[in-house]
Amino acid sequence: MDHEDTKEINESTRRTLKKWKTAVIVYGIFLFFFGPPIIIAVMAMPWSFNDLLNFFKMAYEDFTTFPDSIIRYLIMCLLAFLFSLPRLIVIYLFIKALILNRKTAAKVIIYIVIVVIEISVIWCFYSYYLARARKPIIYLYPETRTEVNVKLDINGRLVTTYPAYDTEKGWKVTADPDGTLTDKKGRKYSYLYWEGDISLIPDLSKGYCVKGEDTAQFLESILGKLGLTDKEADDFITFWLPEMAGNKYNVISFQTTAYEEVASLKVNPKPDTVIRINMLWYASNSYVDIKPQDLNDVEHPERKGFTVVEWGGEEYKKGVFNILFK
Repeated sequence: MDHEDTKEINESTRRTLKKWKTAVIVYGIFLFFFGPPIIIAVMAMPWSFNDLLNFFKMAYEDFTTFPDSIIRYLIMCLLAFLFSLPRLIVIYLFIKALILNRKTAAKVIIYIVIVVIEISVIWCFYSYYLARARKPIIYLYPETRTEVNVKLDINGRLVTTYPAYDTEKGWKVTADPDGTLTDKKGRKYSYLYWEGDISLIPDLSKGYCVKGEDTAQFLESILGKLGLTDKEADDFITFWLPEMAGNKYNVISFQTTAYEEVASLKVNPKPDTVIRINMLWYASNSYVDIKPQDLNDVEHPERKGFTVVEWGGEEYKKGVFNILFK
């Protein structure tokens, strides 16, 4: 009788373990197909549930517009699944240990360590993937001919600079009131240029959705409000317009705090007025309903005295598949 009871318990335990094993496998299948977009959506668009739905809508657009995205998606799913496989195994071993009344402390610790490692890797990868700051250029307008030293302090790395940037001393140029810059060799420049990778965590909760064909007009109207002269706005527009005009829509958000937190500018002598404009944007095949950005948050004061102006931006790789294939 005792033997039969033990056999019945073993069979019951076996069935329970089989059910939990099936549940873990189903969870693994779900992670394979939907894990990557959910992770990206939650990390890239954390402000509302509607944005999560919009993210899947964008993924659908990627599939229909670019069929090869399916292959990219499967590659990403496979990599994400292999990345999560150790955690799935530990989950099952943890459940098995609970059912069989075995010690579970070691497995709990292993599970926590694996989760921490996964989150850390995902966060580092996400921070890097959005980090290419493109063509920030710096204009210097002193009231009189002045020797100026400009240093960058960025959370990341410089990729390209012109004229050449000294990592210890920065740029040292002679600036004239009309903005002409002269280096120690006598070569003249219109502005200082740099490009690099920065750990920018974007804020896309507010902005503008503009038709591609209306982008030039939109930028003309808004850049003046942000403090740029016609010449500076012309430099800005002629750089970005070729990439934006052909899109059905462009979603645009001007980053201020987020950008300045990861890319600070140190100028000596200290300027009286500083204008820094950073545009984050992405193309969309459909209209995106986004809360309008309050320009009072990014408008700059009237130019007075020694004025420093910088503009640049990033194309936000919002697609599910662009993380691996920039």
